[in-house]
Amino acid sequence: AKRARGAGGGDEPVCSVDEDTPEIALMRDREVKKLLALLRKVTSRSVAVTKDPGNALTRYMFVARLDPGKEQPDPLIPVSDIIDPNLHRELLKAGMSPQESEQAIAQISEQAAESVQAIVEFRKQSERSPASFIDEVTEKESQNRQLHIVYRDKHLTINREHYAKLQNLYHKAGSDARLFRVRLFCLLQRYESIGGTGYQASAPKAVFDCLKDEFGVEHECFASPLNCTLPSWGSAFKDTDSFFGSHGSFFDLSNRDWKKGGSFEANPPFVEESMQMMCDCMHQILQENEEAQVKTSFVVVVPAWTDERAHEVMRESRSNPIPHPCALTKTPTRLVFLRESRTP
Repeated sequence: AKRARGAGGGDEPVCSVDEDTPEIALMRDREVKKLLALLRKVTSRSVAVTKDPGNALTRYMFVARLDPGKEQPDPLIPVSDIIDPNLHRELLKAGMSPQESEQAIAQISEQAAESVQAIVEFRKQSERSPASFIDEVTEKESQNRQLHIVYRDKHLTINREHYAKLQNLYHKAGSDARLFRVRLFCLLQRYESIGGTGYQASAPKAVFDCLKDEFGVEHECFASPLNCTLPSWGSAFKDTDSFFGSHGSFFDLSNRDWKKGGSFEANPPFVEESMQMMCDCMHQILQENEEAQVKTSFVVVVPAWTDERAHEVMRESRSNPIPHPCALTKTPTRLVFLRESRTP
């Protein structure tokens, strides 16, 4: 742990060594923008590309960090020495030829490795802890019920309802109140860098009320501090979100004692790989809990991509008591109920 330098006082907050600071959060954001600019540059050379490739980078960053067994030196920017098949497919969808896509990915991978190395080196050399930024991160009033969380010339906007919600989550998590604004800045910057909460259509509160009352749902497997509804929830970025109560990534099964069973809601990022990996993790949990005779259920919200493998797996699952998924909203989304039905 690092103690504050420059914050003054005797009883100084203790922070994690790997915890982001506003400096590191902004540096990472600049590196992400470099990657996006490079992606747009290399794809612009292809006359066949007809749409902006920005979403490809966001999906790439999501998918590349799904497997908790693959340790990455940075919590957001992936490092890989192979031609990433997911990004390759995204660029092919955008209109690039296989050769153009492979060349583009090689350049992006090289830049990503340089970016991560720069962040890692900066983190090693920096002697400042998050606590040393307490007096430098400020709040500014704005119109339309909004606040600006400010560090230097960076203004991150949040509405008052979300601000109050995050403040409440932070307090309930038992996190140090003195570091709230610093950690809030790092949290908001992380989600801005990734492009928002991303690829999810959050279920309305009325749906969660129903799931809680009718099925005993008590935990959200895929959420964020900004869109969580239930008291217990997990999210993609444990390093920033845990201060607000996150249990961490669903894909890291060590983050929760699944052997206790229970009923869970899962609204994964709408990326094919994440949905398929979710199915694999769920079936592992269900199978193990069936053998242990522990009642376990999952309610899953996914897009109506009925030709995707994840949809097929859930429809054919022996743990699925509903033969046909039911519509959740007027948008192309489906509600699928997966249940461990063989446990007495």
